[in-house]
Order: sequence, then C-alpha cells, then structure tokens
Amino acid sequence: MRKLTTIKREIEINQSTDKVWKALADFGHICHGHPAVSKSFITSTQKEGVGATRHCDFTMMGASAEEKVTEWNEGKNIKIEVTELNKMPGIKTMALDLAIRQNSDKTILSSTMSYGMKNRFFDVMNSLIMKKMNAKLLDGIMAGHKLYIETGTIVTEKTKLDVSEVKKIS
Repeated sequence: MRKLTTIKREIEINQSTDKVWKALADFGHICHGHPAVSKSFITSTQKEGVGATRHCDFTMMGASAEEKVTEWNEGKNIKIEVTELNKMPGIKTMALDLAIRQNSDKTILSSTMSYGMKNRFFDVMNSLIMKKMNAKLLDGIMAGHKLYIETGTIVTEKTKLDVSEVKKIS
C-alpha cells in the first residue's frame, strides 16, 4: 500500500458544540461551508450516520466525488471516505475526519485529511505541489465552516475567507 499524506488543522468556532455538530451532521449540505464544493446532496435513503452517502460537485475542473460516512460518533466526530473521484487526477484514496470538542463557551473543530496517490509520478507531484494545494484547501474548509456556522453565510469559491485563525497541527 502506498504511503498516505496526512494534513491536520483546527479552528475555534464561536458557537456551542451542539450548533457545530448540527452543521456537521447535515451531511448532504457540505457545500454550505466548503468553498470548493458548488453542489452536494444525499444519495442514500439514510441521511446521517455510518453508511450515509452523498455526491459533491467541485468548483475546479468539473470534478466530482461520491462520499460515504464510515464513522459517526454523535456529537463528537464524523469520518468521510471518498468512494469515487471523477476528474481528479492522481488521487487514489481520500478521507476526512471532522471532530469537535468544547473549549469554555466555544467549540474547537479539528480535521484530519488523509489521502494516497495513484503512482510514483503523482507521489512526486504531491510532494512538489499537491500537498500544499490540499493544505490550502483544508484551511479554506475550516475557515468556511467557521463562517457558515457562526453567521449562516453560505460559502462559495468567491467568498473571502479568513484563514488566519486556522491552526496547523501537522
């Protein structure tokens, strides 16, 4: 098996853990807080929990993905694995784990993105370019969720996001 690249981030959200969890648990609407997802919707009869699936259309290259919840700990974390990528060259596997914890009257949202490349050529591309791009994408996802959860503003690729509050964990 190829080595996975892992990127970790966290951000403080000025809302209760209940409100942050409610936004994360709205699995079909990742597009509300994700600047690179133009449209998303549930594709399974199950709307939440392990086994729920969704479709995402991305803003770049006409790319899309099919995703599935593989871990769901109510009020704590959700892990999503990409089951199919379209028009996203080089990436073989990808998963995102979103977790929350209380910090006084605020919530810390942490994320771990893990992905593997298809071959050695893309391993090199990952080390030169793609890891930086995916880290920037994850920063945008975190800042986008903060904005959406705190204000209700639906994020698009044109939304100006403040990524200065995103903390790099690794």
